[in-house]
Amino acid sequence: MSNIDERLSKVNANDRRVKRTKKLLRDSLFSLLQEKSINEITVTELTDVADINRATFYFYYTDIFDMLDQIQNEAYDLFEDVLQGAEDCVSTPETFVKYVENILIFCKQNPAIARFVITREYNNNKVLTKIKKLLAKNVPVAREQYAQDDPRRFILNFALNSLTGTVVDWMDDGMVISPNVMAEFIADMYISGSLFAKSKFASYSKADE
Repeated sequence: MSNIDERLSKVNANDRRVKRTKKLLRDSLFSLLQEKSINEITVTELTDVADINRATFYFYYTDIFDMLDQIQNEAYDLFEDVLQGAEDCVSTPETFVKYVENILIFCKQNPAIARFVITREYNNNKVLTKIKKLLAKNVPVAREQYAQDDPRRFILNFALNSLTGTVVDWMDDGMVISPNVMAEFIADMYISGSLFAKSKFASYSKADE
């Protein structure tokens, strides 16, 4: 093995160790978050669960909240990769189903990260707001299309909150239903509900109140 190959091998091995260590800490944090809030978790408790010394933790993070922020940023980057380039893929019911299916497939493959991202259980969960804004760019019927006094401007809000809640319930149920079937159901509910709401409130005005 050449000197260059040897150095690259050491770098790659070290990179793998870093990833394993961070994953172990992350999984341990997710486990603890099922039992208590982020404010109640200490570095000592986390490193005990992960079986990693405190010095290793502080090599990567300044405190629990710094770790939380880094995980959220990494999780958002992963979600962004899933949703990136979707601007033109929700123009038909079929492509919208595929769009939702991609989200569900990601959640099924990364349940711990997905649950962490799309639930409101964790303090300072800024990433959920960022994810919803990212989704809002690609989901039909934007809030800006309707006037301030028109209730249809909340169709998107209703849809996104329903989507995240349904995905969490689906994950809690063991993800038995396939992502494709769930995507068809979610897309149909969104499209049908949107069309109904748009029709029902087509002549809405404050004078009708």
